[in-house]
Amino acid sequence: MNDIERIMINIRIEGTSVLHKPDDLTIIGRGRSAVVFKIPDEQKVLKVFYPDFVHLARLEASIYQELNNNDDYPSFYEGGEGYVVLEYLEGLTFYECLIQGIVITEEMIAKVDHALNYARKKGLNPSDTHLQNVMLLSNGEVRVIDVVRFRQSKVCTHWEDLKVAYDRLYSSRFFPKKYPVWFVEMIIRLYRKGFIRLKKRK
Repeated sequence: MNDIERIMINIRIEGTSVLHKPDDLTIIGRGRSAVVFKIPDEQKVLKVFYPDFVHLARLEASIYQELNNNDDYPSFYEGGEGYVVLEYLEGLTFYECLIQGIVITEEMIAKVDHALNYARKKGLNPSDTHLQNVMLLSNGEVRVIDVVRFRQSKVCTHWEDLKVAYDRLYSSRFFPKKYPVWFVEMIIRLYRKGFIRLKKRK
């Protein structure tokens, strides 16, 4: 039994609720299918999948192996039953950039495009790339941080739709660059319900 397996024994999750964890393990992120912990004294995170999504751990591990520790993604260290261990990244998601008023530049958008094109060249289908799955690191680099749905067959337009909104609205010098959480969440809900429709940029 390795160190991560020993940690996993002491984590208890029901549904999407973490009922028990080691005291030195800090929750730094939550998603639809997993919760992310910072591993103490290491530049690594432990991504633990919720019980209904345990099967996604090995899928995500295989995708990271396919990406071969490309610089546009977190480094992958190991995977096991219900978990993956990844590089700890210090920075802000694009979602947090909107909330804090940190400008998202054309260069940052281009870096995400570069990352997704690399995945396509590997035979993957980049999907579910949205504001909370892309990070601006403290050193100015950009990373795509969630790849678990990169093998799905259906076409996902999230990133292309975001680029349309960026071109038409956000990139205007008169358009605000900082938004309250309630406003961003309202736009996200309207988009998911199909009330906001965006045409591809030419």
